Amino acid sequence: MSIPPQNTISSVEEQLLKPLSHYGPVTSLKVFQNYVLAGYGPILKVFEVVNNETQLISSQQLFKRNKIHHICISQSGDKVCISGSRSFRVLSLVDTLNNTPSLEEKAINEWITCCEFLDDNTLLILNSHNTVYTVDVSSKASQFILSDKVHCNEKSILYSGSIRLLDDGRVLIAAGTVMNGVIIWDYLTKRIIYNFTEHEGSIFGVQIDSTGKFMISCSDDRSVKLYDLQNGKILANGWGHGSRIWNLRFFKDQSNGLRIMSTGEDCTIRLWRYEPGHDLIQVELLENAHLGKHIWSGDIDDEHLKLFVSGGADGKVRVHDLIGRNNVQEFSLETISAKIGKEFHTKENIKQYSELPHLNLLIIITSHGSIIQYNQLSNEFTLLELTPEESAKFYDFSIMKSLCEINVILIACRNGDILQLRFEGNATQPQRSWIEESQLGNSKLTNLLVASSNSSHYSLTDCPNTKVPFILRKYSDSGVETSFLQQPQQTSFTTTDMTIDSTNSWLILGSRYVSLAIYDISNESDQVTIFKKLSQGDTITSVSIVRSQKNLLTVLLTVRDGVYLYVNISKIDGEFQYEIIHENKLSRGFIEGGFVQNNQLILYGFKSSYFYLWNESKQIEIYNEICGGAHRQWEFFRQDFNSKFIYINKSTLCIKTFNARFVKDFGVINPGTHGREIRSVCISPEAKNGSRLILTASEDTTVKLGKLHSNGSVESYWSLNHHVSGMQTIKFFNQTYAASSAANEEFFIWKFSELDAIPIVIEYSRLKPSADIPDLRIMDFDAFEYENGFIITTVYSDSTIKVWYFDISEKRFFLIIEDRYTTCCILNVNFLFLNNRVLLQIGATDGHLSIWDITNKVATGGEVKSLDEMIIKQQLHQNGIKAILPVKQAGSYEIITGGDDNALILSTLAFDQEKLKLEVKSFIEKAASSTITSISSSGDAKFLVTSVDQIVRCWSYKNYELSCESARYTTIADTGCSDSVIDDGQVILAIGGAGLSTWKLA
Repeated sequence: MSIPPQNTISSVEEQLLKPLSHYGPVTSLKVFQNYVLAGYGPILKVFEVVNNETQLISSQQLFKRNKIHHICISQSGDKVCISGSRSFRVLSLVDTLNNTPSLEEKAINEWITCCEFLDDNTLLILNSHNTVYTVDVSSKASQFILSDKVHCNEKSILYSGSIRLLDDGRVLIAAGTVMNGVIIWDYLTKRIIYNFTEHEGSIFGVQIDSTGKFMISCSDDRSVKLYDLQNGKILANGWGHGSRIWNLRFFKDQSNGLRIMSTGEDCTIRLWRYEPGHDLIQVELLENAHLGKHIWSGDIDDEHLKLFVSGGADGKVRVHDLIGRNNVQEFSLETISAKIGKEFHTKENIKQYSELPHLNLLIIITSHGSIIQYNQLSNEFTLLELTPEESAKFYDFSIMKSLCEINVILIACRNGDILQLRFEGNATQPQRSWIEESQLGNSKLTNLLVASSNSSHYSLTDCPNTKVPFILRKYSDSGVETSFLQQPQQTSFTTTDMTIDSTNSWLILGSRYVSLAIYDISNESDQVTIFKKLSQGDTITSVSIVRSQKNLLTVLLTVRDGVYLYVNISKIDGEFQYEIIHENKLSRGFIEGGFVQNNQLILYGFKSSYFYLWNESKQIEIYNEICGGAHRQWEFFRQDFNSKFIYINKSTLCIKTFNARFVKDFGVINPGTHGREIRSVCISPEAKNGSRLILTASEDTTVKLGKLHSNGSVESYWSLNHHVSGMQTIKFFNQTYAASSAANEEFFIWKFSELDAIPIVIEYSRLKPSADIPDLRIMDFDAFEYENGFIITTVYSDSTIKVWYFDISEKRFFLIIEDRYTTCCILNVNFLFLNNRVLLQIGATDGHLSIWDITNKVATGGEVKSLDEMIIKQQLHQNGIKAILPVKQAGSYEIITGGDDNALILSTLAFDQEKLKLEVKSFIEKAASSTITSISSSGDAKFLVTSVDQIVRCWSYKNYELSCESARYTTIADTGCSDSVIDDGQVILAIGGAGLSTWKLA
C-alpha cells in the first residue's frame, strides 16, 4: 500500500500572498552533530553551532498546514524525518541544510505520535492508537510503501510515545496513554513488557534511555517518575513543577551519573540527579527560561556540543551550556583558617569582600579586621599584614569597595579613615596607605561609594549629619585629590549609588524615594540640584551612564521595587533639568542594579530566595542562584560577559561563577514574541531607515514595542508591564503617540522617542476609571489631532460612548461627550470626516452599524454633552460586527465590515442632499468558514481579511463587487488581529494570534 502526498499550495496563491516571517510556538527540537533543528510550526529551521556561535543556515515551510511535532534522524545521519498531526516528510539531511528539501509531504489516517528510523530505508511511525506503521522509504519516488502494521493488542489512545532502538537489536515502544498508564512493549515480539500505572492523569512525555535500563515519564500530576526496566519497579519521583510537564530527556554529566532534564507549562527547565535509594534531586532550576506559558520542546547533547536547547510558546529557541553548571566554590572561615595558618576568634565572621578581576583576586575582611587575599587562579589564600591597631579600626564595622581599573581596594572604618590597598602584578602584599578623615568630628560614616569614568576614579563618603559635607576624592598615580560638597538641604538624603560623567564633570547621586542629587564638579561651587520622586518606588539601587554628550547625559536608574528609568539630564542656562524618556516595571522581583551591554539592558536582583540576572531587552533570565534571598551579605561583580555572584550562606563564603559560553544574544538563537495570544497589533504610520515601529498587545497583559523591517522581520526591544488587565486594542495616533485599552477601564497613552537608533517609550498619561472598582472593558477607541492634543473616543462593554479632549502639554483628559448606545457591547469605533462634518461610527454585538454627527460638539470646555439622535442605525450582520475598515474616497466612504456570521459586506456612506445614506453594495454570506476577526487595507481597491479558520484572504471591490483574489493558510492559530502598511507600493501585513506572522502582497 502506497502513502500519497499531501495537496500542495497552488501557484496562483503563491503569486499573490507570500509569507515573510513567522513567530510562533516552537513545537519540536533536535540536536544532531553541529546542528539544532527546530520545528517552528510547519517551518523547519536549522541552526549551525560553530565555536560557540550559532547561525541560521536553513529555513523552509515543509508542511502546508500541520505543525512539526517530532524530528528524528537516521543512524547514518543521511536522512531526516519530520512529523506532526497526520503528516510526515522524509528528507535528505544534505538537502535540508542547503534549503533544498527533497520529496513531498505524506500523510497517514491517524495522528502521528512519533517516528524513528529502523534503518536508512525503513521508518517506524507510532500512531495515537498504539500501532507502529513500518514504512519503506528507500524509494526516491513520490510514493512510500507501507509494508506492515504492528501492535501489541492494546490499542489505548496515546498522548505521547517514543521508540528506542537498542544495541542488542531490540526495539522498545514506550506508549504514554490518555489515562494514567505507560505501556512498554517490544516491536519485534509484539509483547507487552510492562504497564505502569503510578501516574494520575494523561502521560505527556515518556523516554527510554540508550541502554534500555531506565524509563522516565511525566504527566498531569506534575511529577517526573523514573523506572527500572530490568525489574519493572519505580525508582524515584521528582516533584517541583508547578503545572503540567511536556518534555523529558536523559543525559549524563561529567561524572557520568544518571541525569534528567524536564520542561513544562510553568516555563521552567529543571535538571535532576538520581541517587539510588532517594527521590530525584533537583540540582538546577531555570525559572524564567521562556515567557508566558509552556516550554513545548527541548533536547540535549551530552557528548558532542555539551548543550541543551529549549523552545517555548514565546517562539524563542535558546541554547544553554551544559558544562560547568552549579560551579559554586564554598569556603568557611575554618577552611580559610587552615589554609593560612591563623586561628580566628570564635565570634569572628566574614564581613565583606570585593574583587579585582584583572588580577583574579578576591579581598575579604572579617568582623575583627583580618584582611585576606584569595587568588582565584592558584586557589591560594594569603593573610595581609596589618598591625593590631589597624585591625582594631575595623572591629565590627567596615565598608569595602574596589576601584577595579587601577587595582585599588578601599576600606573605610567608622570614623571615616580609609585604608588604601594598591595591588601590583604578582606581589603577595599590596602597597598600603591610610587616608585620615578630620571632617566627620563626632559623626559616624555610613556609606562609601566609588565610581570610575574613563581614566578618572572617585570615592565619596557620607554620614547622616547633614552639616557634614560629602567628601569626594579623586585617585591617581600622583596621589589623592579631596574636595567637599554640601549635602542636600533636606531631612534625609541617604546616598545609595553614584556615577561620574567625565564629559561634563557631573556627579550624580542616587538616594531613597527615587531622588537624585546632581553636582557640577568642574568649578569651585558645591551647589547641588535635587530632583525628588522621579517615579513610583522607594530606593534607587544603581545609577549608570547610557550616553554622554556635551550638556546632555542619559542615565539608567534602577529602583528596588522593580522600576527602571532612562533619564535625560541636561544643563540649560546654568540650570539642571531632567526628562524621563523610558520607564517600565519589572514583574519578577526586586532590582538591585543594572547596566547596558551591547545595547541590551541587563538587570539583576532577587525574587524570593534566589538571585537572578535578567536580560530585559531579550526577556530572558540569563542566570540564577538559590541563595536564600537578599537579606544576607552579597556582592555581584561583572567583567564583559562573565560575572560572579558572591554571598554568605550559613557563615560560608559561596562564589558562583557565570561563564557566558554563548555570548551572542545570550544563547537566544531564534527571537520570539509574547508567550500568550496576541490580541491587537498596530504599525506606525511612518518609516525610518527602512523600518517602522510595531506594537503588540497580548493576553499576558504586556505591550511589546519593536521594529518591523522592510523584509518582514520583527525585532523586539521592550516588553511593557503597565497594564494589569486583559488587553483589547492598541493603536498609533501618529509617529510619536499611541494608546492601548484593556479591561478594568485601563486606557494608557504612550510617547515614543529614540536612543541611539533604539526605540524607547514612556507611559505618558492614563485615563482615570469612572469607578473605584471598575469592571468595564474599553473595547476600542479612535483619535484625531485637534488643537494642542487629540480628540479621543472610547467605547465600553456596557454600551457607553465617551469622547475626550486630551491636552498634550497638561497630560490631561477633558470629557466632552458621554452617552449610551443600547445595552449591548460596542466592539469598534471610528471617526469619519465628510462634508466638513465629524461623524462617530460604531459597530456592536447586535450587528448594527450606527453613526452620529458630532461636529458641533467637538469643542473643548463647557459642560459634558450627550449625543444627538443617530442619523444611521442599520443592521448589516446577524451577529456582532467584529471588524470594520472605512476607506475614504472623494466625498464618500466605502465601509467594509466582517462579523461573527462569517459574512463580508461592502457599503457606501455619502451625503445625498444633506442626508447621510448607508447603502449595501455587495454581500458575501460565506466569506470565511468561521468568524472574520480583522480587515486591513492594501490599497488599489483591495483589502486583506483574517478569520478564525486561519485563512488570509485578499479581496478586491472594483465596481463595488467583492471578489476573493487569493487565499492562503496562515500558521498563526487563534487568528485575531492584523494591521498593514504600504511602502513603495508594497503591502506588508502583520497578523497576530498565537504568535505573529508577516506577509507580502505581490
